[in-house]
Amino acid sequence: MAKTYDVVVVGAGPSGLLAAKAAGQAGFSVALLERKSDITRLERACGQTLVSVNDYYFDDVVHYNRKGKRIAFIKSGFSFAYDGPIKNCAAWHIFSPGGNRLPFGLPEETRKKGDFGAVGIAYDKEILFRCLLDEVRQAGVEVITGIDVAGVTPAGAGVTVNGSGKSFEAEYLIAADGCNSRIARMLGFNKGRTFYSYLLSKGWYMRKVKAPASDLLISSITQKTVAPGLMFIFPRPYADDLNVIFLTLDPRVNLDEVAAYFTKENPFFSKWFQGAERLKESASAQYIYSPVLDPYRDRVLLAGDTGACQELENSGAMISGWKAGSAVAAALKENRVGLASQAIPQYVAWWKSTYIEKCPHEAYLMNFALPYVMDREEDLDYIFSLVKNPLPPCWNPYAAIAHMGALIQSLVPTIQKERPDLMPKLAAMSRPMTEILAATTAACSPLQELD
Repeated sequence: MAKTYDVVVVGAGPSGLLAAKAAGQAGFSVALLERKSDITRLERACGQTLVSVNDYYFDDVVHYNRKGKRIAFIKSGFSFAYDGPIKNCAAWHIFSPGGNRLPFGLPEETRKKGDFGAVGIAYDKEILFRCLLDEVRQAGVEVITGIDVAGVTPAGAGVTVNGSGKSFEAEYLIAADGCNSRIARMLGFNKGRTFYSYLLSKGWYMRKVKAPASDLLISSITQKTVAPGLMFIFPRPYADDLNVIFLTLDPRVNLDEVAAYFTKENPFFSKWFQGAERLKESASAQYIYSPVLDPYRDRVLLAGDTGACQELENSGAMISGWKAGSAVAAALKENRVGLASQAIPQYVAWWKSTYIEKCPHEAYLMNFALPYVMDREEDLDYIFSLVKNPLPPCWNPYAAIAHMGALIQSLVPTIQKERPDLMPKLAAMSRPMTEILAATTAACSPLQELD
């Protein structure tokens, strides 16, 4: 027999935890269903940073309250405890394969401003999960682990969720089951979405890496493999430990070869990794689609990465989850007292205006797709060699591409004079992402069913 609640939330990542917390704090009965047996265990590769603490991101700005040990999203008006270590991220530097630097901010300047100069915050996600889970339980939410959702059935004034031999009924379902969402696929939210590629990653927590600094976000690109590979180095909040992740959009690429290139073969980067120690290993495999345009139907509301293009980053997932939980709680109140429906339409409007319109997914994807346009390592080495001044301090994937576009425009006269062969490639950056990633999209076949 099905257990009955006001709200069922599927997925206990940052988005689902905050959705459950919001609805539970409002006084409604909430079940949080999670596939994992231990919610606090981090199973996949993750940068474990909050973007962007010096800029509005999804119409909010995040701040760490050191005295109160709370992470606050000031404009949305919510916060939660985090009693683990943090480290300010001083700047984001992109390096060409040859070691030329494109700096988003200079760390020697941003560090002078302390918490108000940081572009991001590095944290321990397993501790964050524990802190959030404590608050979810304090809000009266029933947390049920080991549930692998196999079916969702909307029916009139409610929805039924089945999984692992159990059944749950609620007036509303919040689907926060991530970018590989089974619920989005089962309920037809994926119809009309464009499939671009996979995002495959593998990495390690590492110690004794001789990077320029342990509070820098660092990324680079290689063309030495069959398709582009990337490296991202994220600060960890423990001494000089780093979180080093190698990724690709193309399944033909061997990520061990990407890792070997950066850590053993590249003349510039390999020096950083001499004597480095590999600690915990992690990996992930995700689908990259165009985003869901309308995240609500038949009493089911999508939150976080479930309807996103690859992901909203941790900050965006948290904001979306909180807003989704608050919207469903308000909708329950509307239903009880006979008010016209406003709360969920307002969430949908927020999703469309804040994410779909202000954060175009093509701009986000260009952070990964740049080497598909500049397809020779020497091209990036040359362009980065022209950079004389730092770009604004930034760890916002949408703003960064805009800054980079403005920089390239300023360099066009020089490039046209010195390297006119690069002009068609620069022009290609404005092509549709379906064209830029066409070869990798084809390599990803056969695809998972979208519908």
